[in-house]
Amino acid sequence: MGRIVAIGGGELDTTHKINNYIVEMTEKKNPNMLFVGTASHDAEGYISAIKNEFEGLGCTVNALRLITEKYTDEEIDNIMNQADIIYVGGGDTSFMMEIWKKHRIDIRLKQIYRNKQTVLAGLSAGAICWFSLGHSDSSCFEKDGHAGYGWVNGLLELHSYAFCPHYNERREIVDRMISDAPIPCIALDNNVAFVEQDGNVIFITSDISAKAYVIRNINDSLDKQEQKVTVL
Repeated sequence: MGRIVAIGGGELDTTHKINNYIVEMTEKKNPNMLFVGTASHDAEGYISAIKNEFEGLGCTVNALRLITEKYTDEEIDNIMNQADIIYVGGGDTSFMMEIWKKHRIDIRLKQIYRNKQTVLAGLSAGAICWFSLGHSDSSCFEKDGHAGYGWVNGLLELHSYAFCPHYNERREIVDRMISDAPIPCIALDNNVAFVEQDGNVIFITSDISAKAYVIRNINDSLDKQEQKVTVL
């Protein structure tokens, strides 16, 4: 099993300590970091912000622009295989997964995970992708111009959990929808991250007030267990 840091939400300034933790996991002085901004349609402002953040943490930063640029399969392989960190940005989860399937990014990421060669990380949509299901406000759930919520399938299915980002913002909605998830749900407040390293799982946070939960539906009753969270 490989290395994953799945962040429940937040901004780059509020997740700064988690971002530094990601860099330190590589155990390299100047790691190569690859940002995948598919969920935000390769928004240049997002790419620039990520570049500033992670260059400030000692990384060399590149971006895989699947929406705004064209690549050969060989070019995608070279770009992804050179990365010590692959960080997936937030945005429209269902759109991101549709594009990934077209470019076989899901297959490549599974192989990278199994090879344990790279720290796989991301926030919101970029955290959902590492799990079997994710609670999402993707565009496919919009009705009459208003945001809707639903469960989307994760491409990687590396963990047999559903994943809910932004739990502090969606608590009531998620708790009502747990019965629609056939597996336990990891629910993270903003600024909390699920960390897996070679099969060992911990939760970390850059905010002392933020929390993590595992939620199960047992006989139509909500079983919510708060998890131990290490404050960075």
